[in-house]
Amino acid sequence: MTPRDPDLEDKRDDDDDDDDRVVFRVAATPADLLKVMGVRGIVFHDEQGVSWEDEFDADDAGAVHVVGEADGQPVASGRLQVMEGGWAKLGRIAVREQWRGRGYAHGMVGALLQEAHTRGVTKLKLHAQVYLEDFYAGYGFARRGGVFDECGIDHILMTREGG
Repeated sequence: MTPRDPDLEDKRDDDDDDDDRVVFRVAATPADLLKVMGVRGIVFHDEQGVSWEDEFDADDAGAVHVVGEADGQPVASGRLQVMEGGWAKLGRIAVREQWRGRGYAHGMVGALLQEAHTRGVTKLKLHAQVYLEDFYAGYGFARRGGVFDECGIDHILMTREGG
């Protein structure tokens, strides 16, 4: 299975007006967390076939969640897990279908990287869907090792050190 998320490919919209109306922020309330989980359920469960049990895991409780909102609607989500040894893991980066192709995935990655920096993290990792290797390489992430299965989807480990 190779799901495709066009927004996560390196296709930025040259019209910055669309990006100006999206706000990326740390989910601070129960309502914010529901928005994050809603986006994830739509993208990963409904579109990509990930089971509910795999999508919503024990790592959610200790993670920092970021929500992206456009015109009052949740359109993007991501999470940051701060780990031992100065590491953090980016994950669950998703953009709802009708808002793809506008650079919102770039905005979400930027928000997660900023949050990691704010927390003093200098070493980052993520499990990227294979087709997104070049997207994340654009942020300084490098592939480590081979392809592995995660939730029925081919992934690779990517890391970035030095903030």
